Amino acid sequence: MKIFVYIALLSFLVGCQLTPSDSGNEQGSREQGQQGRTGGEGQAQRRADLAIVEPALPSQSQQAEIAQINELMESDEVNDEQRATLYYRRGVLYDALGLNTLALLEMNKALALEPAMADAWHYVGIYYMQNGNYSNAYEAFDSVIELSPEHDFVYLNRGLTSYYDGQFDMAFTDFADFYFQDPSDAYRIAWQYFAAFELDSGRASEQLRQQMQAVPARTWGGGILRFLAGDISENQLISAAFQGIETHQELVERLCEAYFYLGKKAAMQGDTEQALNYFKLVLMTNVYSFVEHRVARAELYRLREADQKSVP
Repeated sequence: MKIFVYIALLSFLVGCQLTPSDSGNEQGSREQGQQGRTGGEGQAQRRADLAIVEPALPSQSQQAEIAQINELMESDEVNDEQRATLYYRRGVLYDALGLNTLALLEMNKALALEPAMADAWHYVGIYYMQNGNYSNAYEAFDSVIELSPEHDFVYLNRGLTSYYDGQFDMAFTDFADFYFQDPSDAYRIAWQYFAAFELDSGRASEQLRQQMQAVPARTWGGGILRFLAGDISENQLISAAFQGIETHQELVERLCEAYFYLGKKAAMQGDTEQALNYFKLVLMTNVYSFVEHRVARAELYRLREADQKSVP
């Protein structure tokens, strides 16, 4: 009975989870929650280059759950559908711990038993994207869209694949679809801006200013957009990251995002050295399930490749 109760709980979690998560919170909830926190500038300004905190620690509860799943997988009472759910859940946990190769293996095992599991295809696409295997990533995300056309984050991640593949028109289209699902989401506005900037930087800036009106300026997401638009400085963004924080984990997550957007703006302004440093700081946070952490290494590769091409 214990086995079936646990698997029923996992099935509920899988049904609720639409995108890679950390500590049991799905990405959409994480983004909405952070946008709702205030990001005032009343405290003393912090220098962006000195705002370094200890990285996030591996979750003991997630490791314990992996051990529980390992025990359940040895039971003869688990049928194929339940086993696919367990593979998927174990893959999600591996993902949150930064063990991408193990996570990919688990997702493939789940799909071997349940080929119509859209969320597993979504993770597979993300891993292919992170590894630069863009053709397979496109196929995986297309499978997600075929199986679950309303999937919350597939257009973001297919857009990221196109963006880092240099297909900026395609990226802009997917980011636009992602944006129109929730025009008040600062992160959706930011990614559409990044793709638009590659196509027409002037028009992208105008669009950013128009769209950011839907996001309250004094929220964390609003602060990111104001920084990208040039309304606040690097130090003001970092200072805002420390506002309304209750735990060390929340601070590390905020700084993961702050470092990333600092790096993006530095790269867009041609300051390659500064951008490289910020993207390295993103990776040092160990917030593996945040999209900013997932693509920080791709940003490093992109900058280094551009730097090599510029050498005579």
